[in-house]
Amino acid sequence: MKRIKNVISLLLWFLGSNILIQFDAQAKNPISGNTGKIWYTDKYLYVNIVGNGVYEVDNSNPEKPVKVRFIDIPGNVDMAVMGNLMYANRFQDLIVIDLRDPSHAKEIFVIPNVFSHRRPANPISDPTFLRIFGLGNNSSGNSPTLFGGLLQRTILGNASQGLDGTGISGINGAYNSLNANMPAPTATTNRPTQGGTSKGGSMACFTIAGQYLYAIDSQDLHVFDLQNPQKPQAVGNKTRIGFDIETIFAYRGFLYIGSQTGMYIYDVRQNPTQPRRRGVYVHTRSCDPVVVEGNYAFVTMREGAECGGGENQLDVVDISNPDHPRRLKSYPMTNPYGLGIDNGLLFVCDGREGLKVFNAENVRQITNNMLAHFKDFNAYDVIPTPRKILIAVGGNRLKQYYYGDIKNLKLLSELTF
Repeated sequence: MKRIKNVISLLLWFLGSNILIQFDAQAKNPISGNTGKIWYTDKYLYVNIVGNGVYEVDNSNPEKPVKVRFIDIPGNVDMAVMGNLMYANRFQDLIVIDLRDPSHAKEIFVIPNVFSHRRPANPISDPTFLRIFGLGNNSSGNSPTLFGGLLQRTILGNASQGLDGTGISGINGAYNSLNANMPAPTATTNRPTQGGTSKGGSMACFTIAGQYLYAIDSQDLHVFDLQNPQKPQAVGNKTRIGFDIETIFAYRGFLYIGSQTGMYIYDVRQNPTQPRRRGVYVHTRSCDPVVVEGNYAFVTMREGAECGGGENQLDVVDISNPDHPRRLKSYPMTNPYGLGIDNGLLFVCDGREGLKVFNAENVRQITNNMLAHFKDFNAYDVIPTPRKILIAVGGNRLKQYYYGDIKNLKLLSELTF
């Protein structure tokens, strides 16, 4: 029955149907695979398994994160969470999932055909198509699909297998005790409404700012009004950014959008439904996530088959004048992916070289001020949090570090899947 529902969903997607299929999205046999995008809330953590769905993890105790459930979303590569609602892509569609019942994650709303880039040129080679029909094999590595930009096709798993395991993280809130422990929610009790901070990693293509969800595909920026959060409404006209758009980062009323040719700055302070372009920082062709703190944007660029033959480096960009961003300095890296910044502490996922931690208070001397280097995993993305816990994912692993004492970064937990 599960496979039949997925096949129907896939066929309607091919036909461009506007019909909403409502079904229980919670999978009985979770899919195993590489981590993709990550998202945190104050208690629950979410990670995409590329092309397959999202894991939910109770991270009340960062030393002992608890796997709660796997939410099956065919074709999924990105998501955002607000309260007890998840906004996610299912192939080209934007869907809303109600998370309140721990035993029954339910799709409640859909806006069809939003993300035009997601339709595969050859569906037989698409990982989700192979998974739905039970044709795939497990794989490993560190090549999750970006929601924007070029689709990278990797066979992720066999739908007939009963797979477990998970990886995810991200937390927030006041740091009280690493020993605080809260049991996982039961299937008979609806959990309370989530509040507080909610945020994605640097590789995200969804972000929430105010009452709006901003989402990118390979060319366009889409805006959705969340005034009625269960039924988001597309507002304004979609904004054509350019080509090979990859990531989005919201900071103090601005959107910083990474692409393979540059970083775009959009102002949403005056009119959140009509983002206004302010400036563009142009660089050689390469993949390009970005984070921002104060007057500086930190941009990693890497070469690769999907990124072109650009540079492997970290750029520091002065954005004090958003109309005219300018590069201050570049630092060589090996093959950098995601990054994070917290009060002058810069965390860089340098691919096979692992996770690097720098004191970036002096932006002209960053690589001279390395504080730590963890070489034991293939780092993909990070989320630093106000609890001074760093969430890091890569390949088939999740790691959490306490960085309240920058001279003694402490590994709190690790999950493999």
